[in-house]
Amino acid sequence: MPLTNAEKQKRFRERALHDPEGHLLTRLQVYLKPHAAANLERLAKHTGMTKTELIDKAINDLAERQDCNHGDY
Repeated sequence: MPLTNAEKQKRFRERALHDPEGHLLTRLQVYLKPHAAANLERLAKHTGMTKTELIDKAINDLAERQDCNHGDY
């Protein structure tokens, strides 16, 4: 019997909880101003990094500069 849409979504969400290296991920939904969203798109194309990688790096770099980096969780 084929899976229902709800079952497919549940499986997708379960797979999406971990990155390719097996690290547990946290879902984050944000709204950005158009200029910031455009910069994120340009940075992704320019660097070859994903948006997730860019956001993760930006947050961790800022935490390091502010001396409030407490390592991986």
